[in-house]
Amino acid sequence: MKKERREFLKKTGLLGLGGLINPTSVFSNSEQSSVDLQSKSFLIKNARILSMDLEIGDFTSGDVLVENGKISNVSNSIDAPPGVETINAEGGILIPGLIDCHWHLWTSLLRSMSGDSAEEGYFKMTARYSRLYDPEDMELAATYAIAEAIHSGITCISDYNHNARNRQFVKASFDAMAKMGIRGHVSYGTYRDMPGNEPTDFKGISELKKLIDSNSEYNGISLGLGSRSANYKNIEEDWKRARDLGLRITIHASSNQDQKGQIKSLFDRNLLGTDVNIIHGNAITPEEIKMLEETGASITMTPYSEMRIGYGLPKINELYESNINCCVGIDTTALTGNAHLLDSLKMLQNLANANAKDEFYLHPKEALKMATINGAKNLGIEKETGSITLGKSADLVLLKKNDLNFSTGNKAYHLAIEAALPENIDMVMAKGKILKYDGKLTGINTSNLINQAKNRFAEMEKEIN
Repeated sequence: MKKERREFLKKTGLLGLGGLINPTSVFSNSEQSSVDLQSKSFLIKNARILSMDLEIGDFTSGDVLVENGKISNVSNSIDAPPGVETINAEGGILIPGLIDCHWHLWTSLLRSMSGDSAEEGYFKMTARYSRLYDPEDMELAATYAIAEAIHSGITCISDYNHNARNRQFVKASFDAMAKMGIRGHVSYGTYRDMPGNEPTDFKGISELKKLIDSNSEYNGISLGLGSRSANYKNIEEDWKRARDLGLRITIHASSNQDQKGQIKSLFDRNLLGTDVNIIHGNAITPEEIKMLEETGASITMTPYSEMRIGYGLPKINELYESNINCCVGIDTTALTGNAHLLDSLKMLQNLANANAKDEFYLHPKEALKMATINGAKNLGIEKETGSITLGKSADLVLLKKNDLNFSTGNKAYHLAIEAALPENIDMVMAKGKILKYDGKLTGINTSNLINQAKNRFAEMEKEIN
């Protein structure tokens, strides 16, 4: 079966040199030549700028100069330096690139596969399919997810890899992020059928960290620990080892009522800190909110997956009124169906206003913070990205107001959160490189990628049945 499967992968173009995805099967030479992906200097003219920087503020109409991948000037009007390509953004809204602080990229091939019975539920379903993956599948799934993320304006992803059967399974995420040109963070987790007495793979973690730290290909992508549950007996030892390696820590905690008190248990063991990202937290208590405030840990809500799986509603009002750094994520398209992060922000805004019974409770600017500057703080990269600020990386998203659903109106924050669809995103720039332009992904053959994902899913279906 393994030999037959590899033959199938070769026929569909999934396997290339070294057993990894062949870049030429995803990246089209003809499409690559249409946009110079190496160019890093542009002048974006006449945009409505939402900088998310308190000092720079917003511009009704302004220009942003990008030189060598960095934002070098933001002003009402900038003359184009010699040799710099000008992008006319008149009528458009320019925002920082979106930051997704929690996603299981490997599950992207299982879109909307969470079914209608206990056996078809998210956890059992993903456990069955997880055993069919190899590193090539992991990279394909991550590439497939990242392509959709870029289409949706996401320029940085925190991937919690919980199909980490060995370091090659985790390296696959690094390779996909590097090839696709985004910024990222990858948490080395466990895997679905991992025995409870099997120790966390710190040998693989250490080896992978040495590899990525010594390879410039992975600049802008960091490694973290995807922690085991709060009741794991060796969690204190794991977190110490992770911190000794300089790794940030991500943990699912207090996700539902059955897990109530998990955040407190972490606090009581002096584990929480600014390097910790709590996922979900739907069952967080007022006492635990104070604990996160005291320790500086972040929390990431994934509203669509949390509601779809029955964890209850995000505690958006309680968290917004706290001093906790609140962020947002897709989590898994096996539950959410798509990767429209702006729509997750819209959901949080509407839920907050509904809970408060107040039309004006949560301003969309506060929602946008969760997927920009707050996300950057969560990942410890707020000096590099998260706002349109001089010296920061040019991670930018341009929404063009020329579609039926995105044309009239002049309240830019409201439009970005409440009206925009991925189709309205005209340009996406990450680290100064244009990854989407004129509404289309650059340098990637999306049809080929979709076919590869469909073919591999079809093969998995045969294997699972």
